[in-house]
Amino acid sequence: MTILYFLDLLGTFAFALSGALAAIKKEMDLFGVVVLALVTAIGGGTTRDVLLGNTPVFILNEPIYIYVSLAGAVCTFLFYRSLFKINSIILIVDALGLGTFVCIGVSMALEAGISFAGAVMMGVITAVMGGIIRDVLSGEVPSVLTRDFYAMTCVVGGILYIVLYRQNVSPNVVMPLTTTFIFTLRLMAIRFKWNFIKAPYPLQRQ
Repeated sequence: MTILYFLDLLGTFAFALSGALAAIKKEMDLFGVVVLALVTAIGGGTTRDVLLGNTPVFILNEPIYIYVSLAGAVCTFLFYRSLFKINSIILIVDALGLGTFVCIGVSMALEAGISFAGAVMMGVITAVMGGIIRDVLSGEVPSVLTRDFYAMTCVVGGILYIVLYRQNVSPNVVMPLTTTFIFTLRLMAIRFKWNFIKAPYPLQRQ
């Protein structure tokens, strides 16, 4: 098992936890907890594969991602009180998963011959689409659009990957370096409460 594969599974588990916790907050039943855990953990990668024409999508050929997501859902349902208390640890693991998902999305897009801009988009989609689906299903404005510099972290990380790739840096260096960059930037955004530019609202009367 490579480090990237391990981080991919770890990130999948962390994303499943965040989806299941969101379901618990909305007082959903066990089925709702499982659904939100699954869409959060594998929604981004599934969307990426559909857009790239990689069918059957990865979860059908590699069911371990479904099993890991289900494990996250069940753990959350059983131990949600404890998980709410260690939310900071979940955020750290989530940040690792975020960096890993971006790298996987960008690399798969490049292998498919997608443009550099398209590859960055695939990296972002892989990382954030699951969270967007989770928030929509739970009746919330997607958090990636409103706070924590979340999506912009993925964009900047994807651009860094492309820059290193164009400099012919080895993938064995590009992936861990980009993952570390995204991980660090994400934690800094949380620590210092960074947000992207917003229009002032309500608008002041002229």
